[in-house]
Formats: sequence, structure tokens, C-alpha cells
Amino acid sequence: MEEELMFRIIFVLTYSIFGSIRIYYRSQTIGRESEKEESLMDKPTIFLSVVILAYFASMFIYILIPNWIFWAHLDLHIVIRWAGLALAALGIGLLAWIHHTLGRQYAAKLEIQKEHALIKAGPYNKVRHPMYTVFILFSLAVALISSNLLMIVFAILIAIPFQWITQKEERMLTDQFGEEYQSYMKRTGRFLPLIRRKE
Repeated sequence: MEEELMFRIIFVLTYSIFGSIRIYYRSQTIGRESEKEESLMDKPTIFLSVVILAYFASMFIYILIPNWIFWAHLDLHIVIRWAGLALAALGIGLLAWIHHTLGRQYAAKLEIQKEHALIKAGPYNKVRHPMYTVFILFSLAVALISSNLLMIVFAILIAIPFQWITQKEERMLTDQFGEEYQSYMKRTGRFLPLIRRKE
């Protein structure tokens, strides 16, 4: 099988698994009422939405009509592309773990649910926003599989607005949980576990 065709098939299969997990857990929230909800229509979220749309557009072109963006093809070493697959597999595993840990607490929008509980177990024991970490990791991983500069650039751009989006989420959670959330913030990292120096 031609190498590029093989990686396109791997790309599609990998994204299908990731997307299936997201769709399944999102379907569990249909019809659920929230206690408090905030609009996400601010500049960082709009920027993220535009970048994601551009990323998806380049992704579908890469899958269906790759000649259109062949000009952006990079001659990445095959080891790097397989490393991208390994990172994507890690991202899929982490995504499943995160969703399983959240259970009914998962929300596809910025909201406080009825009887909302602060999740501090599993991946949330060390990181406050592991879902966003996975989005960044997975987007970059599949971009490496594609070996396409355009997708790599969009994957990097996807990471930029999360810093501001998480600040908004954390203000909302601080309002809801007060000192409990502030204490939780002190011992966890935003996207990666805190590295503490031994005294």
C-alpha cells in the first residue's frame, strides 16, 4: 500500500475513535438542564471556533482531495509520523479516562449543573483542565500523522485561546465552590501536573 494512503487511513481511523468517544458522552447531556450557564461568545472562544473550523476544513481536504493541499506536505521522517500515532493513542486513552471520571458532571458548555460536584479524582487529581490538554495533544498528534504543515499550524493555534477560556471557567467554579476550589487550584496545574521542588 502507498505510504501516504496508509497514513490517511490511519488518520481517519484514529479520528473516528476519538470522535466516537466525544459523540457518545455528549449524547448523555442532551436535554439536561443547568442551574447556571455562561455565554462563551467572547474573543478567545470565537478565535478557537474559527481555528477549529479551519482545522476541520484542512482535515477533510487532506482526507478527500489531498492534492489540493499537497503544497503543504512536509517530508517528516516516518518515525515522527508513527510517534504522532502513539501520541494520538495516548490522547484517546486519556480522553476515555477523563470522560469516565467526569460521568454525569461532563458538560459541553460552560455551566453549573444541578447538584454540581467538584471532581478531584482520576486525572483531575493533578490537573484542573485535562480535557483541554488532550485536545491540544491529539490535534498536534494527528497533524504529525498527516505530515502537513497547514494542519500542524492550525493544531498549534488551537492551543492559544485555552489559557483565557480556562480563566473564565475557573472564575465560575471559584464563585460556585469558593475556598474549596481555591485550595484545589493551589495544588494542581492548569494543563499539566505541578512540579514541586523537594525541600
